[in-house]
Amino acid sequence: MRTAMVISPHADDAAAFCGATLAKFSSQGWRIIMVRVTDDRKDSVGLTIEETIKRNTEEMHKGAKHLGVSEIVELGFETDCLADVPFTKIRERIVYNIRKFKPYAVFSFDPFDRYENNLDHIRVAQAVDEAYWVSTFDLHYPEHFKQGLSPFSVCERWYFGRNLIEQNHFEDVTEFIQKKIDALLCHQTAMKNLLNQYRLQLQTWGRTVPLIEHSFHKDMTFLLTVYLTEQAKAVAKSARMPEGKMAEAFRLVRFGDLEELFQLSSEPIPGAEPPVKRENLDVYKK
Repeated sequence: MRTAMVISPHADDAAAFCGATLAKFSSQGWRIIMVRVTDDRKDSVGLTIEETIKRNTEEMHKGAKHLGVSEIVELGFETDCLADVPFTKIRERIVYNIRKFKPYAVFSFDPFDRYENNLDHIRVAQAVDEAYWVSTFDLHYPEHFKQGLSPFSVCERWYFGRNLIEQNHFEDVTEFIQKKIDALLCHQTAMKNLLNQYRLQLQTWGRTVPLIEHSFHKDMTFLLTVYLTEQAKAVAKSARMPEGKMAEAFRLVRFGDLEELFQLSSEPIPGAEPPVKRENLDVYKK
């Protein structure tokens, strides 16, 4: 069984950015591990910190069921404060979980995403990107080995973000977009906080949007369904997929500049699971 890991700064990030792909992988028999880095203690409107933590955690677990997540790992850092945490402390926790779960593929924010204004996203993206190679060093965090862990390397790096510098892989998620919608609808607390940000900005502008008000006060199902569906259709269209298809976009990296060399010169390891075929990467023939 292949393992995929999504490293999510906040409770709703996995569903929002790669939820349909995770659901698709799960349906194909992959084990899905979700790592939440922060506690989301401030992502709410009109609640106490204690209630906010409780609700966001419960909603994350409900949403994860729609995506087929097998296990959730909590790192427990304070939300919106990762810039104050020593970088190597975050990195060590990520390295530990990579070594523990041995994922074939890891999903995370792209550290080179354009116009990203959330430092939690940036810090996690940078920590994950370093963890990919640090996890292979036997002199990095040798205390892990006393727990039975060993150096390990992820094979596929699936980068997502709001404005990716490059999109080279478009995952057809037409049959799984509803699972993404259902998962994100579980995150009522975080979504209401997001809607409230727009409400406040609109008030400053001197306008209001009835759909935003309805979604905030009553039901956000229509808004999220339309937004996520149209977003996925637009991604599929940009990838020249047939009309009616829906997709999620990634910057997918495996061996980088060494792809051609490794594809042309590699040999199977006896007894090992065969590599997963990726249309955009497996372009070289022996």
